[in-house]
Amino acid sequence: PGTLLDHREIPATIPGSRAWWVHVASEDHAGNPTSTTGVVCAPETPGHDRPVVVWCHGTTGMGDTSVPSAQADAAGELVTDMEPEDLAVVDHGVPGMTQLLAAGAVVVAPDYQGLGTPGFHHYGVNATGARDAVASVVAAGAIDGCGAGTRFAALGWSEGGGMALGVPELPEAARLGLDLRGVATFAPGVPGLALRVVGLSGGNLVATDGPDPHTLMLLVVHGWIHDDLDPLDLLTPPAVALLEAEWNRRTCLELGALAAEVERREGPLLRHDPQRVDRWLERMAETSAGRVRATAPVWIATGTADETVVPAWQHAYIDTARDLGSDVTHHEYEGEDHVGVVFAAQADACGILLDHLDA
Repeated sequence: PGTLLDHREIPATIPGSRAWWVHVASEDHAGNPTSTTGVVCAPETPGHDRPVVVWCHGTTGMGDTSVPSAQADAAGELVTDMEPEDLAVVDHGVPGMTQLLAAGAVVVAPDYQGLGTPGFHHYGVNATGARDAVASVVAAGAIDGCGAGTRFAALGWSEGGGMALGVPELPEAARLGLDLRGVATFAPGVPGLALRVVGLSGGNLVATDGPDPHTLMLLVVHGWIHDDLDPLDLLTPPAVALLEAEWNRRTCLELGALAAEVERREGPLLRHDPQRVDRWLERMAETSAGRVRATAPVWIATGTADETVVPAWQHAYIDTARDLGSDVTHHEYEGEDHVGVVFAAQADACGILLDHLDA
């Protein structure tokens, strides 16, 4: 993990910067070899031993149609909240990219394994995404002209917030000799804790009406990666058939639109009588953040109007992490939703990480 398999320079969006597309060797939560692509950005002036911020992006999908580094302007500021008809476009870029580069930091943005590389993306598996983040930071140090050092911080949103929170919980060997200074997240998704709040009984799986693509992806992925779980424990046959056929051809938003059509035609996609609930919760907790004390300070931004990763789910992580002895600071942004909180909090989050990095 951390070996730079391939790279090429790409157009830099931010004035005064350079950017590269990268392909990096990594591993999943169980130690199986994988790889991730992504983007690395650095100030164009020569430098060495620069601090690094790794960006863990939010939900895009499960396969090769959902790759942030393949989008236009992937080496720029975060672009999200597209128009409803843009279902095939995925979020890309990094919030606060200009601020971070101006402070002399290198910014690394992995796509995660399975998004543009072999296999399906381990959606919501915090322990896998955390390893992709660390491997990408190590690989950046091998790029001539980048100047990346070994001290780094993690920044994440939504699904990627959970990935970032998984970084300070990695075993020492999985940190690959790097010096983690801090973590900042916007509305982090920690499935193993959130689903304990929501509940897996009586079909009470989500807080929204209709088939939620995030939930469908989360459940089918955990059913696929754990030998003792079966997606049909929690999903109906039409849901599993849809995901098996379309996971690598559709973005998350496209899967949501297809799921709505299937549900109207064939009925509910979530079982009303979920099976083996305790086993599912146990397996999800094993790969989620909130398992051990974080080895670096954590900062969390919550939008009080967030209906995607609702504040109660975020508090489940905060309370659990504090009980474990983690250093967790929490800030609420009044009236901000799941997207708005990123833009409201990005300057604060980047400033905090730059302070941790002595940048």
